Amino acid sequence: MALALTMVEGLFILLRDHKSVNNWLFLLICLSISLWLFGGAFGYSAQTAEDGYFWLKVCSPGYIFLHAFILHFTLRYTGFFRTNWLYLLYLPSFYFLYVSLSDHIVFSHIYRLGEYWVLIPDYKNLSLYLLMANYLGYYIVSLVLLYIHIKNTGSIRIRKQSRLIFIAIILTIASYNIEPFLAPIFFDYLTYGQAPIYSIFWITLIWYAMVRYRFLGVYEKFLLHDVLDSLHEMVIITDGNKRVFRINRALREKLETRQDSYFLEEIFVEHDLVHRLLDSIEDTTPWGITLNLRVSEGKTGLVEAALSIFKDRFGDTVGFLITARKMREQFSLLEKSNITDREYQLIQLVLAGNSNRDIAASLDITLRTVETHITNIFNKLGVNRRIELINYCGDLFSSPADP
Repeated sequence: MALALTMVEGLFILLRDHKSVNNWLFLLICLSISLWLFGGAFGYSAQTAEDGYFWLKVCSPGYIFLHAFILHFTLRYTGFFRTNWLYLLYLPSFYFLYVSLSDHIVFSHIYRLGEYWVLIPDYKNLSLYLLMANYLGYYIVSLVLLYIHIKNTGSIRIRKQSRLIFIAIILTIASYNIEPFLAPIFFDYLTYGQAPIYSIFWITLIWYAMVRYRFLGVYEKFLLHDVLDSLHEMVIITDGNKRVFRINRALREKLETRQDSYFLEEIFVEHDLVHRLLDSIEDTTPWGITLNLRVSEGKTGLVEAALSIFKDRFGDTVGFLITARKMREQFSLLEKSNITDREYQLIQLVLAGNSNRDIAASLDITLRTVETHITNIFNKLGVNRRIELINYCGDLFSSPADP
């Protein structure tokens, strides 16, 4: 399970942006851990000590090259060094790999104790201490570089993701030293070799940083989403079949819901009109289309919208863009004529071009009720027909509001 999760996380990051060097280095980190876990899994199923030693040698490249990949990754990520000299970092690892394959480097003896294999660290082996100095040195350098990077960057996003990597490396140092080397000193100089399983925690921490803070070369893929969410206007993007696949934060807050997906019918009262307009536009419809937004259950808000079409490089229509902004607050001028909230809602629908029957269907009221409200509106505003109501509101809203 640990091996599978590690590989899935590594491949996921690579597939997000296979051109990023950092993503490839992260995959190599995951491969190192996976090889370590692979050897450990088969080592625990070994029947003899000789077979156990064999699998220790198989998995040794994993833990011997892991810290070199981490330092290389950190150097690339922080941007301190990007030269080919970085590959000299791997020279000590090749030496330790030779020692491991030709003799042994970490454990002097292994034997079965009940259902478990027990490993005894070789505290008399100079190569073990050299290996520990090598990977601890690499990890400390990585921490220093990340600390400097956190202090120097002006980006909140990069600062947060760097802190997570910093914490991940600290967890690496703890998990790879306490169980195999420090704990045996206090418990009869033996260990159960569980260290590689602990890699799940810190590798998943970096995975979380990737998903939460969009790093490792994938940030540009999310840049459009961040730009849309920073706009004050409400934005809707649909595919060629007018299915909504993206709305920005301004619209989500206006709708007061937390849905993951929407339909135009759930956003606009005049959704049929929107569909007809989208079918008819050729390039861009200028600002000025008045629509009612379903801001909450039973309530609407008048917005001014613009509809656009976008095409691929072959000239085929691939989607539509609807941008809306709130109408100016001069509708408060209607309150001077004792217009009620319900009547105000009907005025919005009339201005949007809806018939009485359309209004009745939208508000789930009877046609007679709509006619009664319209009559009351005409009487309060001193108009006799719809066109007079539209002209009245147009003159009212185009004139400056009272201070």
